[in-house]
Amino acid sequence: MLAGLRRAGYAVEQVGNFAVFGYPVEVGLQAGTTVRIGLELVQDWPLSAPHGPQVSPRLGHPHGAVHNSPLGPEWEHWSRPPANWAQNRTVRGYLRHLRTLFAQLENGPSA
Repeated sequence: MLAGLRRAGYAVEQVGNFAVFGYPVEVGLQAGTTVRIGLELVQDWPLSAPHGPQVSPRLGHPHGAVHNSPLGPEWEHWSRPPANWAQNRTVRGYLRHLRTLFAQLENGPSA
């Protein structure tokens, strides 16, 4: 996963068991900003995807299922596994999932 994110142009660092990188948001209420994303480095990537992104700063998500993150108090975990992972087990597929999640913020964040 780390190599795939780097090939996609992201400056990725490994923090514990997470790939952490700046993510320029292109859609939704946060469009034009850059947030930090943390993706769990799952042992059987790409068979399994990270359960959901860790996001900093804390933005909330209108569909709920937002939890504290092991990355610290300025982070939150969006419990949003990617739909249809079996059809597109790639970094590009996961980045598409992130874009979809940020587009959903148009409905307004929830804490």
